[in-house]
Amino acid sequence: MVGRELGMRIRALREERGITQEDFAHGVFVARQTVSNWERGRTLPDVESLKLIAGFFGITVDELLDADVQRMIDETADARHTLIVWIVSSAIYFLALVVEAAVGASAQRVLSTVDLRGIEFVTGILRLILLTWFCVCAFRAQKVRRDRDLATALEIVAFIEGRRPGTPLPDTVLYRWILPYFSFWWAAFLVIVCALFVVTFAWDGASF
Repeated sequence: MVGRELGMRIRALREERGITQEDFAHGVFVARQTVSNWERGRTLPDVESLKLIAGFFGITVDELLDADVQRMIDETADARHTLIVWIVSSAIYFLALVVEAAVGASAQRVLSTVDLRGIEFVTGILRLILLTWFCVCAFRAQKVRRDRDLATALEIVAFIEGRRPGTPLPDTVLYRWILPYFSFWWAAFLVIVCALFVVTFAWDGASF
């Protein structure tokens, strides 16, 4: 078996369970750099190390080297990719709506009715395309979230990063204050954006 392929499988199995290289290295009695070399395909585990790796993950050596494991790894990678694309599409769609509203408010002051209709037609087509893309991504992400039992933003990000459910999370601002209260921060952000638009329109109206 090519070292790179085996390394990718070991890494995927480790990340799927949310295990760090240090913890994995401790579990199979090697140095962290050895694990890094395995995962990068620079070196191959010996027979005894293969047995330890398989035992650490609760599988047999044959399963570690079997195509079914590769399929499982690919499915996990695809699931993470689907969630990332969904997050990106959500951000792009929302940003496009904000830009469209801002441009539309400015265009009304400087363009004629005919020009405005042309712009509205083009932006309507773009909005429809982005909405379709967003809905497709959201549908696929919902299936992944259901299959992987991912309900919160914290669980989604932890899964994308390859963290095992129930393991201690990093003591960072993201994991302590943002992700656990994501609904609050998102609602606050929307309120601020809406308030800015209201102030902008009120200012424009007062200037006429």
